[in-house]
Amino acid sequence: MATSYPQTIFVLGTDRDIGKTVTSIGIICKLMSDELGYSVHDIGYIKPVGQETLTVMDGHGVPIEADKDAVLITSLMGIDCHGYEKVSPVVWQSGVTAEFIDEASQGDPLAGRQAFLERIREAYEYVCQGKRIVIVEGTGQPGVGSVAGISNADVINLLRDMGVPVFVIMVARGGIGSTIDQIFPYLMAAEHMGTRIDGIIINGVFGSKIDKIQHYLDAYYQHIFPPIYGHYVRSGTPPPILGYVPLVPELGLPTMRLIAEYFAGKRDAAMEIIAPEDFETKACGLVRDIKVLSLDFGYEQLLNPGDAVIIGVNANDAILAMLLLHERMERRYGTGLSGMILSCKQVGGLARQIRELIERGDLPTITLNYDSADIVSRIEGLNIKIQPYDVNKRQLIADAFSHSLTLWPELQKARFAAKA
Repeated sequence: MATSYPQTIFVLGTDRDIGKTVTSIGIICKLMSDELGYSVHDIGYIKPVGQETLTVMDGHGVPIEADKDAVLITSLMGIDCHGYEKVSPVVWQSGVTAEFIDEASQGDPLAGRQAFLERIREAYEYVCQGKRIVIVEGTGQPGVGSVAGISNADVINLLRDMGVPVFVIMVARGGIGSTIDQIFPYLMAAEHMGTRIDGIIINGVFGSKIDKIQHYLDAYYQHIFPPIYGHYVRSGTPPPILGYVPLVPELGLPTMRLIAEYFAGKRDAAMEIIAPEDFETKACGLVRDIKVLSLDFGYEQLLNPGDAVIIGVNANDAILAMLLLHERMERRYGTGLSGMILSCKQVGGLARQIRELIERGDLPTITLNYDSADIVSRIEGLNIKIQPYDVNKRQLIADAFSHSLTLWPELQKARFAAKA
């Protein structure tokens, strides 16, 4: 009797950092919306081939390296994870390419490839148990993994050969000519490998340009692509565009928790968390802007809810004023400052009474050895990625995808077509 697998959505992209992880989060949020009605326990997740890793525990409590996006999504979305060796079965780290080529060139390349594919097959079969739908996140750009024959297309073909009903979504960056140029080679390569792409998501579109981009991409793929390149595509037509997802600038904002984690890794920073006691929970608000306070008065009009301020550690009067301003903002707007950073810690001078006021409050506050200019420069240079605790960003993604993504009708059509 043939195994019955759940509907599976495979998310791949035209490049690295194109938004595959954000799209995976958006799709999961869409599935869990009132419109579609899935519960978190109905949804499985797997990243078959990963690159950037974190050290986590496997199902037996043993430390292993797992893909960081797999850790992010399972943690942020609450997806069941009974061991990261299943959610992240193959990790393609530095050195693996040379090692594989050395071994495969002296032996049987297909044997090494088959070992990787078998690991992915077993992991998928484990993850999909009891699920109504599974999200599979591809890795890098479409060529990643091709050294060992485990590119995105290879993994998709493996799953389809197993009988898994796979719906493949390609994510591309928002634009017109550049988007068409991005999609074309990967669409052709996928078709050449017998890998059907079922839908396209245009990601990160400037809100003011959505109508224009939609007009021209729809016109191109409906009227121009079919007569020129349609004979290269088995269906004769390109995949439908499932949605134009607007750019969400807030995804690039840090939190005080992320800032603290960054400086905690710098020995010369001598970073100290002063408040609040439950910093990991209370320091997750988005930092809208970083502002250095250097005025004795007249600064209130320059500050807005969500701002983080940098103040010299010995500027006790200014620090007290910030604590009071934070309280007034909370009463008036429902939210206050996102944080306070006290610079030049080595200088000293923070009054005991002021420190006690900070400790009793809820304004996330840290101290650093660096001066204000150095702090600003370092924060501006941060490579900001979504973290497992970024619930505010999760909601922003959910909002963007709920209004932009047409998913279920295409999934249903794909399932009926596969049965036929």
